[in-house]
Amino acid sequence: MRVISHADICFNQENTPVSNQFDDVYFSNQDGLEESRYVFQQGNQLWQRWQQHQQKHFVIAETGFGTGLNFFAVTTLFREFRQQFPQATLQRLFFISFEKYPLTVEALSRAHQHYPQFASLSAQLQQHWLDPIEGCYRFHFEETSLDLWFGDIHDNLPRLGDYMRDNIDAWFLDGFAPSKNPDMWNDALYTQMYRYTKPQGTFATFTAASAVRKGLENAGFSVQKRKGYGKKRECLVGEKTLEKPTALFTPWYLPQSAQFEDVADVAIVGGGIASLFTAFALIQRGANVTLYCEDPQPAMNASGNKQGAFYPQLSDDDERNIRFYIQAFAYGLQQLRNAENLIEFEHEFCGVALCGYNEKSAVKLQKVSQLQLPESIYQSLNQAELSDKVGLPLPCGGGFIPQGGWLAPQQFVQNLFAYLQLHGLIIKTSQKVTALSPQKNGWLVTNAENDRFHHQIVVLANGHQLHEFPQMQSLPLYAVRGQVSQIPTSEHLLKLKSVLCYDGYLTPADQAKTSHCIGASHVRDCADRTFSEQEQRENQEKIQKNLEGMPWVKEADISANLARIGVRCAVRDRTPMVGNVPNFEQQCVDYKNLFNLRRRKQPIPPAAVFPNLYLIGALGSRGLTSAPILGETLASLIYNEPLPLSEDLIHHLSASRSWIRKLLKGTSVADL
Repeated sequence: MRVISHADICFNQENTPVSNQFDDVYFSNQDGLEESRYVFQQGNQLWQRWQQHQQKHFVIAETGFGTGLNFFAVTTLFREFRQQFPQATLQRLFFISFEKYPLTVEALSRAHQHYPQFASLSAQLQQHWLDPIEGCYRFHFEETSLDLWFGDIHDNLPRLGDYMRDNIDAWFLDGFAPSKNPDMWNDALYTQMYRYTKPQGTFATFTAASAVRKGLENAGFSVQKRKGYGKKRECLVGEKTLEKPTALFTPWYLPQSAQFEDVADVAIVGGGIASLFTAFALIQRGANVTLYCEDPQPAMNASGNKQGAFYPQLSDDDERNIRFYIQAFAYGLQQLRNAENLIEFEHEFCGVALCGYNEKSAVKLQKVSQLQLPESIYQSLNQAELSDKVGLPLPCGGGFIPQGGWLAPQQFVQNLFAYLQLHGLIIKTSQKVTALSPQKNGWLVTNAENDRFHHQIVVLANGHQLHEFPQMQSLPLYAVRGQVSQIPTSEHLLKLKSVLCYDGYLTPADQAKTSHCIGASHVRDCADRTFSEQEQRENQEKIQKNLEGMPWVKEADISANLARIGVRCAVRDRTPMVGNVPNFEQQCVDYKNLFNLRRRKQPIPPAAVFPNLYLIGALGSRGLTSAPILGETLASLIYNEPLPLSEDLIHHLSASRSWIRKLLKGTSVADL
C-alpha cells in the first residue's frame, strides 16, 4: 500500500494549470473544453454510438484524470443524451480514470474556474475529494459513476482483472505528451488496453506520435489519423477489430454476473445493514427488489443498536484488509453524507480515538503509524494530544481517525428502508425463508408457511443464518453474540467529544444528551439473544480496567441493566464475503488437481457457482463501514458493470477463498 504524492503544478499567464513534473499543460491554452470534445467525444463517436447502444451501461476508460475536464465534459454530454433520448436502452455511464499525481482540492478549485458551466459537478467532486492512497475510489454523479484509480497506471490497470476483459467501450488516451511522459506511453499500456476493450471498442488520443501509432497497431488496434485540434496537425483514433483470445489468469476466482432480461427481479433475504445497501444500489439501477425479513421489522438483530461506531479497521497484519477498509471507509463516508439529504438519522462525524491501553495495542497502533497515512485518515497522538481530542483525560496515547464517528444503526436502516419503499422496494416482514430451489429462469423462494415466490436473482444477506441453506453449508462462517450496554450520561461523560475505542468502545452522548453505549461482548458460536448480567459487568470492567486510574470511568453505570443483544456473522480471517455463492462440490471436482493444472499450464475452467445466487455476509463488527461498498460491489457484479475494488481485493472477499487457497497449494480441503 502506497501513499500517493500530489501533483506539483503552477498556473501560467492564461491561468492554465501546468505540471512542473512533466513541463506540460493540463489542457489547451486555446480552449481545453473544445479540444476535449473534438479529440475524445467526436473521436470516439460517442453521440452516435450511444443512440445505437444495446446495453444499459457504457464504459469509458481514461489515462490521466488531471483536472477532471474530460470527465465533466462527457458527463454533461451524457446528461444531454439522456434528456434527448429518455427511452434509450443506455441509462448509465461508467468513467474509469487513472491518475498518478492527483491535484490538491485547492488546485482543482482554481483549475475549474475556467469552466463555470461545470460548477455543480466541480462542487460535488471537491466535496468528496480525498487525500490520495493507492487504489480505486468510486464517486457517484447521478447516472454517471466515476472510478478514480490513484497510482501508477502500469500498477493499477492490471488490477481491473479477468472480470473486465472485453468490457470497455471507449478509451480517452490522454495524459501528458509522449515526449514528456514516456513512462506511460509504452507497449504494456497498449496490450492492457486491448485486453480490456470490447470488440469494436474504440480509442481516441490527441497525439499522432509514430511510436504510439505503431504500439497500438502491434497490440491489435486498427489505427487512423484524423485532423488535429487547433495548431496540432493530426491526432489518432482506432478500433479493436481483430479477435485475439484473451486468457483468464485466475479463473477459479472469476466473478460471474447475473443473467436476466430487461428489468432485474431480485429477492434479498435479510433485514440489516448489508441488505439495506444492496437494495439501495440495486434500486438505483432500476431493479425490482423484494426484501424477505424474518423479523416484524428490519434492523432487529445486529443492525439494531442505538449507537454504532463508523471507522476503518487499520490495526491488522493483513495489508489487504487495511486497503479494503480504507476504501470502504471513503465510500461509506460519501454515502452517509448523501443520506443526510434523504433521511433523518442521529449521527456525528466526531472522530474516533484508538487507545494504546496496553503494550499489545500500542504496538499495533505503532504499526499503523508506520503506514504513513494522510492525517485526514489517521493521526498518531501522545497522551495529552489524544486526551484533548477526546475531551477527557486518558492514561495513554494512541491514534485518531478524524472523519470517523457514530450513527444510530437501527434508525438509519429503518428510515432508509422506508425511503426505498417510496422508490419501489417491497418489504415482506415476518417472512422466514426456509428453502431455495433452482429453476430454469431463477429461484423459488419458500417460506415457513410453505408459500412460494419466484425471483430471477436471489441475494442472501441474513447474517449468522446464512448456513441454514444447503448451498451455503461449505462456508466457514460462525455466529458471534454481542451485548451492548446502554448507560446514563453524567457530568464527566458529557464531555466526551469522540468515539473512544479500547478493548471495547464508548460513544459520546446521544443527541438527547441522556445516554451512551459501551460494549460489546464477544461470544463465539453463540446465537442466544437473552440478556446476560455477566456480559453487562464485563462491558463495565473492560473500560475500568483498560483506562485504569481515570476517575471518570467509574461513572459508567450499568445498574439499570439496559442492553441490546445482537448476533453477528463472522469468519476466521475477519474479512467479509461478497459475490457469487460458490458450488463447493463442483469446484472440488474441477479443481482437485488445480496445483498441477497451473504448473503444467493446462486449461482451467471458470469457477462453478450457483447461477444468479449471491451473498453478502461475515461483516462482523465493521458492518457500518463495509456494507456500503459491499452492496455497491454486489449490485455492480449482478449488472456486469465495472467493480469498485481491485481484483486482488475481490479475490480476498470471495466466498470460496478458504478452499481455493488450499487447492492452489495442492493441500486437502477436508479440514475446512
